[in-house]
Amino acid sequence: MIDETPNITDPVSGVTGEQIGEAIKNINECLKLLGNRLKEVETYISEIPTPAKTYYKPKGYDDYMNLSGNFTEIYKRLDKIENGM
Repeated sequence: MIDETPNITDPVSGVTGEQIGEAIKNINECLKLLGNRLKEVETYISEIPTPAKTYYKPKGYDDYMNLSGNFTEIYKRLDKIENGM
């Protein structure tokens, strides 16, 4: 009950070696295009500013603050409003 391994050079279901070779070339080209696209996406993502690099200058301040500093200021102002100043 040992199955024989078919010879890979024999045509399978009417598919020739040339057709298989062409299919492999097409798959390879697709993989190259996907690799290039992935590289473009990675470059774009690496250039997006992080919250630590996002700056805003609140009204009444001389310096810009990062996102964390702005949230701290916002919550200070909210606490003043909630506690009746």
